[in-house]
Amino acid sequence: MRCPAWRRAPSAFAALFALALLAGPAAGPAGAVVGGAPAAAEVAAQTVLIVSTRGATCTGTVLAPDVVLTAAHCVAPAADYAVALLSGAAPKLLPAARIALHPRFDLDQFRTRRPTPDLALVKLAEPLPASFRPARLADAGGLPPKGADFLIAGFGVTADGATKSAGTLRTVSLPNIGSTGGIMVRLSRAEGGAGACTGDSGGPAFRDGAVAGVIGWATAPGGARGCGGVTGVTLVSLHRDWIDPTLRALGGR
Repeated sequence: MRCPAWRRAPSAFAALFALALLAGPAAGPAGAVVGGAPAAAEVAAQTVLIVSTRGATCTGTVLAPDVVLTAAHCVAPAADYAVALLSGAAPKLLPAARIALHPRFDLDQFRTRRPTPDLALVKLAEPLPASFRPARLADAGGLPPKGADFLIAGFGVTADGATKSAGTLRTVSLPNIGSTGGIMVRLSRAEGGAGACTGDSGGPAFRDGAVAGVIGWATAPGGARGCGGVTGVTLVSLHRDWIDPTLRALGGR
């Protein structure tokens, strides 16, 4: 396990709202999550930006008009959280009303390198706009085969430290290179240079059009601290027995 793919910023909600207002496309060549491209409309309709008063931004997936799936480490620390809507003339925050963490998640996993189910559901105080739609979740099952392609999506930066590039939803396709702890997969291209980065945590990893995983962490090539090497994804298919009843309890489907 390496560092979580979240982003630190000033710890005031007003500052996070300013970030939501000001974040825009990357300066310089187009591309990234790292090494990707702007997301297609169908992905954008299922994906949201999450901000907080503790100074972190993450990504989430729409599962119901007012329920979002994200990484547990994104919303576990004490803070106020909200979905930031950046489209339109007046960006808006939809506050989180309730947060459910997977009962086996351990925030200490990034120090111990012992992976736990890094999953959370966030109930919003009001529904998302009608332009959003719930994503389809991958069926319950085992580990995907090595080499299987995943499409990851996130609002994070295009390179480690490139803070001005945050706030644009991007995607990149990555193959599965193996599993970790029997609950997640590692995604990476052989040549590196592509993957999740800060701000992409909690974002979806699609496989065959369904959300198969949730982005949890990233490394630079060679396993160093940074981005563009390996992306760690908690598998949704192994945790439908928690996701489905928790979603219903939160008033989702």
